[in-house]
Amino acid sequence: MYIDESGDTIPLSNKGKQFLVLTGCIIYENDKVTIEKQFRTIKEKYYDNPDIEIKSNFLRYANPDLSFSSPIKLHDRKKYDELETAISTFLKDIPITLCSTVIDKSAYWQDNPAKNPYEIAYILLLEQFQLFLEEKDSVGVCIIDPREGQVNKTFIGLELDRIHHSLRWDDTGLYKRCPNIIERLLFATSDKTIGIQIADLFCYPIFHIFEYQKKKGDYWRYKEITFPKFFRKNNQIENIGLTLFPDLTKKGLKNIV
Repeated sequence: MYIDESGDTIPLSNKGKQFLVLTGCIIYENDKVTIEKQFRTIKEKYYDNPDIEIKSNFLRYANPDLSFSSPIKLHDRKKYDELETAISTFLKDIPITLCSTVIDKSAYWQDNPAKNPYEIAYILLLEQFQLFLEEKDSVGVCIIDPREGQVNKTFIGLELDRIHHSLRWDDTGLYKRCPNIIERLLFATSDKTIGIQIADLFCYPIFHIFEYQKKKGDYWRYKEITFPKFFRKNNQIENIGLTLFPDLTKKGLKNIV
């Protein structure tokens, strides 16, 4: 499971976002090389560089009609439309499964004013991954970019590694144990890891839906690309493939799942 976030952990009083979203993109080992080759082919076609980083905000701002800068900026609208279609088709077709946790920061801090919401987001995401692995009678590893933040990134790997290790081995009863998750938490930066870039492309639409208070059908990237990939059990998504925390905000899921 490759993990990336949208939103932030900045207090709302300091112009932080309302929501923090942590999304895991689960890729079967046998599919990984094929998916990587397909993504590299797209990058090679449009940038002559199969190693270039493509993330959600880079892709949105690559549009030549927008004034925002982007490391992958294109200067021809037709080519941008082609790139958008190629990425969308790629994401729709690849055989992956998504788990995602959404934290309403304001509501969370009412009861936990001194805690980093990234920690509870990671705990809940691992519980979702464990449920997936149990159903598939499989084991899995977690790979995450250990830097949190939009511009000035901070290293949060040590605390996440502690939580990860505790969920695997400690039976405190506070959280679901995750014995099907093997190995310590693995760290990789997004620019060097295609799986994390893909997780980012699926993650932003979830953040967009919550942050801007939209319904499922209001944002095509969510409805057509991200939503169909959520992990489901008996066609249920809530608390299976998508968790909103804390409980008092769960009424907000009714127009999203």
